[in-house]
Amino acid sequence: MARRHGDTHRLIRWLWTSHRFGARLARVGLLPAAGLWKAGMVLRELAFRRGWRAAHDLPLPSVAVGNLTVGGSGKTPLATWIARHYAAQGLRPGILLRGYGADEVLVHRHDVPEALVIPNPDRVAGAARAAEEGAEVLVLDDAFQRLDVRRDLNVLVVSAETTRAVRWPLPAG
Repeated sequence: MARRHGDTHRLIRWLWTSHRFGARLARVGLLPAAGLWKAGMVLRELAFRRGWRAAHDLPLPSVAVGNLTVGGSGKTPLATWIARHYAAQGLRPGILLRGYGADEVLVHRHDVPEALVIPNPDRVAGAARAAEEGAEVLVLDDAFQRLDVRRDLNVLVVSAETTRAVRWPLPAG
């Protein structure tokens, strides 16, 4: 299974970063889907800006860690560092994350034992639970794209590798 995941990762990396003819041709083939994705994202943002969809306040001061690209760029280590910083200040951090993969939950629980780690794709519900259980500040791992929650600070992580990536919408880039 790990081998298959590695092959998929290599294929996507080639598709999004290669300047070879084959990769460019494949990206052109994905442009209709990328256009639909981009249109959907624009409509989603418009819905929040116009108030057609609600953005919710969180019950505690919050920092969201995110990125502008797909994939690993160091969000989880930075979220861990921020949570450790708050713990060192005597505050109990609540780390909110989607929880799709148990690995990030385990990393946060191991690296910041003082923190409440709340895996929940519903960040509003996760924030409420963290507040109920004694968190004093929230660190949202991988939440920059979340328009449904208002936070006090956004921290964007940019991987040096993405400077070579094609700047087209998903799935073309």
